[in-house]
Amino acid sequence: MSQQRENSVPPGGILYRAPVYGASGYADENLLALLELARRGVPVQLLAEGHQSDTSKLLPAEMRRRLAAMQQARVDPGRGIFYQCVPGNAFSTEIAGLRNIGRTTFETDRIPDGWAERCGEFDEIWVPSEFNRETFSRAGVNERKLRVMPEGIDTELFRPGLAPLEIPERRAFTFLSVFDWQQRKGYDVLLRAFAAEFRADEDVALVLKVTTINQPWLDIESTLAFFLERELGVALENVAPIILLNGLIPRADFPRLYASADAFVLPTRGEGWGRPYGEALACERPVIATRWGGQLDFLDDTNSHLIDVEDILPTPPNLDLEIFAGHRWAEPSVEHLRQLMRRVSTRREEAAARARKGRRDMVEKWDGRRIAALFAEEFVRQLDAVSPARTVHPVIAG
Repeated sequence: MSQQRENSVPPGGILYRAPVYGASGYADENLLALLELARRGVPVQLLAEGHQSDTSKLLPAEMRRRLAAMQQARVDPGRGIFYQCVPGNAFSTEIAGLRNIGRTTFETDRIPDGWAERCGEFDEIWVPSEFNRETFSRAGVNERKLRVMPEGIDTELFRPGLAPLEIPERRAFTFLSVFDWQQRKGYDVLLRAFAAEFRADEDVALVLKVTTINQPWLDIESTLAFFLERELGVALENVAPIILLNGLIPRADFPRLYASADAFVLPTRGEGWGRPYGEALACERPVIATRWGGQLDFLDDTNSHLIDVEDILPTPPNLDLEIFAGHRWAEPSVEHLRQLMRRVSTRREEAAARARKGRRDMVEKWDGRRIAALFAEEFVRQLDAVSPARTVHPVIAG
């Protein structure tokens, strides 16, 4: 009887609250960390944030099985760690562990009102970049609590040499951009530069792989046509092809999207880390990126082409997402972006050399398994510190 009661007590471990389904940046970074913890036999209970299962079948079946098993597992955070990887406004203080760690990021020169107070409830706040260490500290988060824990890219999944996705209307040189349709991503800067620089009869195309996570009601096709014709004063037929890919792509196929392009471009106004840049570099694609934001932890003039910033400006009055109201972000130069897109499309060996350097950097410094191991080692260290007599019970074999 006493043995049964002992076995019914959940072990000390990690209560891990985070999105893992739905193909967001948050979800991608959590997958490898969770699998590494399971491989090491660390007790983990997953509280999936947002999507509760992989209804869109974006993940491999074995990964779905392992995540489901973690959701069924039970741990006692009162003898371990409560870890949350969510936006700062979604931090919960209703559950407490012996150690409480928050993981979050933000993309502008500051954090939203109330975030600093929520961060103050935690023992540590993990951010992905030096950019965020500075912005969070400047906003009032205790610098001693801040810790840079970078994101990583699965460089075995995202790699060169894959068969490209079939994309109708591709041209001899194809630019790719991947983003959620919002002003922060600089889609207007990209469209202005592309429409001004490339004629309809040039053998160049722009592929936009977009989502509407923050504005699910948006009709992207109509919005794109309206912007080109009303804002820029150009008809679609007078612009080099712009190919719109809307919706989700299975994780296993996403690297083939990068393989279908000759270069990746995203003139963002702000990023906490900038995952698509890392994915493109891991696939050995030339990258054109803004010279401001968290991506500068891994992008520089040796492995990418960086767009000059004209100024750090207040967000506009007609802001599409209220969370950025009153903040400041970068304004990438349209003219410099035009020059860089032309340069990458014509000086291809130079662009390829930077892309090869970028691939080496991602493998050597930012590989997802290396970063997942860093996370797992830190979790184990902190678990041992708060519960030195704990017993390891593997949650998932493998």
